[in-house]
Amino acid sequence: MRLTVTFNAAGDFILPVEYNHLLQAALYHKIEQPALRSFLHEQGFELGRRKFKLFTFSRLHGRLRVDRAGQKMIFSPPVKFTVCSPISFVVQEMGNGFLKQGQVRLGDALLEVERVEVIDIVVREREIQVQMLSPVVVYSTLERSAGRYTYYYSPFEPRFCELILANLAKKYLLIFGRPGDTRDFSIAPAGVKEKDFKVVKYKGTVIKGWMGTYRLRGDPQLLEVALNAGLGSKNSQGFGCCEYSRPS
Repeated sequence: MRLTVTFNAAGDFILPVEYNHLLQAALYHKIEQPALRSFLHEQGFELGRRKFKLFTFSRLHGRLRVDRAGQKMIFSPPVKFTVCSPISFVVQEMGNGFLKQGQVRLGDALLEVERVEVIDIVVREREIQVQMLSPVVVYSTLERSAGRYTYYYSPFEPRFCELILANLAKKYLLIFGRPGDTRDFSIAPAGVKEKDFKVVKYKGTVIKGWMGTYRLRGDPQLLEVALNAGLGSKNSQGFGCCEYSRPS
């Protein structure tokens, strides 16, 4: 399920370049049921030793510019924001929160909720093209003589597809309670350029990911999980959100 919120304001508003944590905090704040808010924030859905929040969200989309120092983003409203989850009541709860509260605070900016749209995501094709709304992150934690380090994969490396599939298979198992059909799955860049490489700081941690468009092939229900739950890792921190994109 996909929730798209349109925000407006009396004039331009300013956010720090690294604002993922502000959007994440706003989403948790919109969940009015304390038990659900606490569950998502503190625990999530467990699979073995892994925990998944099973939601993802986009960057803010609209007219913007970056200040000369490269530290602040100046947005000219309206702007749009997308949240996706395969758990419908999570999306509904967030949507109700936006509607009932009518505004959201991001740092020093107070934005008015102008419109809220909710749609079900259904995939029937075995091949789709998607546009990233926030960077897709794929990584491994490796050992070397100096200690452990995080290696982030580009979409042009074979391990990128392998790890995307492994992650999707875990999400599918959590959502449906049974293994998904992972045969013949593939993900390949359809329109990914050097400028699509993004380095983002989330609460002081450097995270590397990629924007762009990608071709996904495989079982339609597995592709639906990709659109609902996000591609790759760190989805609940604002990474891996994507939408259908028409092939050019």
